[in-house]
Amino acid sequence: MVDSSAFPDALPVLSAGRHRHPRDGGCAMEWASLLAGERWSDHPACTDPLLAHLTRSVNDLVGDRARTALAHLVPTLVVVRGDDATWALEVASVAVRHALRRARPADRRDLVVAVLTLDHLLAAPDARPPARRRPATTALLATVPAGDVAWAERFTRAMGAPRRVRGLARRVVEVSVATVAALPDADDALVALLEDAVDTCRALARRTAPDTTAAPREPAVCARDLVPARAGAGGGGRRHDSVATR
Repeated sequence: MVDSSAFPDALPVLSAGRHRHPRDGGCAMEWASLLAGERWSDHPACTDPLLAHLTRSVNDLVGDRARTALAHLVPTLVVVRGDDATWALEVASVAVRHALRRARPADRRDLVVAVLTLDHLLAAPDARPPARRRPATTALLATVPAGDVAWAERFTRAMGAPRRVRGLARRVVEVSVATVAALPDADDALVALLEDAVDTCRALARRTAPDTTAAPREPAVCARDLVPARAGAGGGGRRHDSVATR
């Protein structure tokens, strides 16, 4: 795990969007690519793809004060990556839980459907109905009106297990981020969501590490070329892919 001492002597200004070169600024994921020794990119290979997508979204949606607070998370993003869909499901589960806790009544049922679907996939990967809900799901749904939970249960039974798990997880993250971004205290709420997702992935990394005594692997180089950014008057970069706007 990389700590704050791994920061270079000089880092680009943490800012929204993607950037052609560090002198133009950098988003949180571009910082991570720099610390990992990869090619400068907002899609580094060192971070789980959905966690990286969430980080880019939060980076772009929050204001300058909150964005500066993301700096302490960057070292933890450098070596946090999984090889199976469980990571995507866990990231999506964190995001939708944060959204559901403070969702408007009109949005609640759809979010409960997402919670139940993710819980099913995480508890029963073979798509058979799980014997019981995960404790965190039970506790969360206890705070939701029973009518909304009953409706969502009927809906998820009729819908069946989704086929595109990673696509579902990404969509849940995007809807959840948009829901949280509409809150009056959106900046703090989005940072808290991302911190929770990072902690969850760090826990996954510890559980799935094959050999904690082995020497760390050399960081992989990201094969994706950075799309050039257009220089703007304010020095900001181009927006990232699929980032909801306020």
